[in-house]
Amino acid sequence: MKEQIRKEMLGKLRQVPAEERIRMEQQLTAAVCASDEWKAAKTIGVTWSNFPEIATAGIIRKGLEEGKRMVIPYSGKNRVMTFHEYLPDTPMARSKFGIMEPVDKSKPVPSEAIDLLLVPGLAFSEIGYRIGFGGGYYDRYLASYKGRTLSVLFPFQLFEDPQWEIEAFDVPVQKLLTATF
Repeated sequence: MKEQIRKEMLGKLRQVPAEERIRMEQQLTAAVCASDEWKAAKTIGVTWSNFPEIATAGIIRKGLEEGKRMVIPYSGKNRVMTFHEYLPDTPMARSKFGIMEPVDKSKPVPSEAIDLLLVPGLAFSEIGYRIGFGGGYYDRYLASYKGRTLSVLFPFQLFEDPQWEIEAFDVPVQKLLTATF
């Protein structure tokens, strides 16, 4: 069931008209940066998104402009994810999953230093359970992460009731911000 929903959501994300996508992404960036969670956070974890995901470049840029410490994940061995500080001159490379990750992984930022984590996903239930991209990296990370979590999504990614089985290791995202059409 999860794989079917992943496929369906990826298809829908690819079909969002460019003008509508830009408008909704700008709306979501503004909503994130206006949130209490953002305002209170000094260090923010966020994935450098890849089309057709919702763009995070604006969120990262805004965080740097506001003097926040932005940290980007690295997908390591045994599905262990670590976060590393990102600055505009940070060398990045495409991972085996096609996402941009920091090249230098020598200084991971401990999870307790991350105040807010923007969690990616393809489908979300109204109570925060999500279907990710299938690697399990975020599920493992969230199992011990104690900070605030937030996800951004387009309206069609939100399900009133989960259409999938919630598993014992699933950790719900604390706050969902949904764009409007």
